[in-house]
Parts: sequence; structure tokens; C-alpha cells
Amino acid sequence: MKSLRHAIWENRRFHKYERLLRRIRLRIFDYEDQGNLNKAQRIIARIKVICGPWWTKRAKRLENKMLERLIQ
Repeated sequence: MKSLRHAIWENRRFHKYERLLRRIRLRIFDYEDQGNLNKAQRIIARIKVICGPWWTKRAKRLENKMLERLIQ
């Protein structure tokens, strides 16, 4: 079982990467104009690899929550 400190650290890490991903996606055309589109796309791909398992766990958790509501 993970310690609470590790869980908090992991949660902060994923939120940091999600904020970074949002910022890059909002400025993607600026990066393209500057000639840094390839770099931005590599960073986006790397963030997706890091956050992918967390996103699938969250989606599964939300799906289970919705199913519980339907059952009740």
C-alpha cells in the first residue's frame, strides 16, 4: 500500500503535467509560428505516456460511480 505522502506526491505530479499539457495545447499555433511545433508535439506525446494510466484509472472509477448510481 502506498503511503499518503507518496499518493499526494503522485497526485501533484499528474496535475502538474495536465496543466502543462493544457498550456501547450492552448499555445500550439504560437509554437508552430516559432518553428517549435515538433518539440511541442514530442512533449505532448511524452505527457500522454506519463498520464495515460492515471487517466484510464480515473475513467474507470467514474464509470463505476455512474453504474452504482444507476443500480440504486
